[in-house]
Amino acid sequence: ISRILFPTDFSHDAELAFQYALTFAGRFGAELYILHVIYFPPQTPEYDIGQIIDGLVKNAEQSLNRLIESAHEPNIVFHPDVQVGAEHVEITKCAEKEEIDLIIMGTRGRTGLAHIFLGSVAERVVRHAPCPVLTVKHPEHDFVG
Repeated sequence: ISRILFPTDFSHDAELAFQYALTFAGRFGAELYILHVIYFPPQTPEYDIGQIIDGLVKNAEQSLNRLIESAHEPNIVFHPDVQVGAEHVEITKCAEKEEIDLIIMGTRGRTGLAHIFLGSVAERVVRHAPCPVLTVKHPEHDFVG
């Protein structure tokens, strides 16, 4: 394993998956590709929202940089990226383009009706990814042992 992809939505659940990605990257000496996708469905009519998208991209890039800085991992090579589109499509495209060996991602994202109508991003990535996918489920409860 030399290239790991960690897609993030910056949620609490993604934070746990990030810890797994850091651990795997450190143990295998792998490069860590960190991807945030700004959801923009392809069927949306073209309105003048370029400035809005540009602002969202800039904010996401800053969030990725803060995430990398918080890792305190000088031996890991990070490749942050922000894409605009449908999450599962952009994640699988990145995995193919960068010849990713393993994707590590959280299982939660959309909930309620959005999940029913659009499905789980993690489920779609598992189905379409060109490599193995490790999904990390956030524990419901903290247990004291």
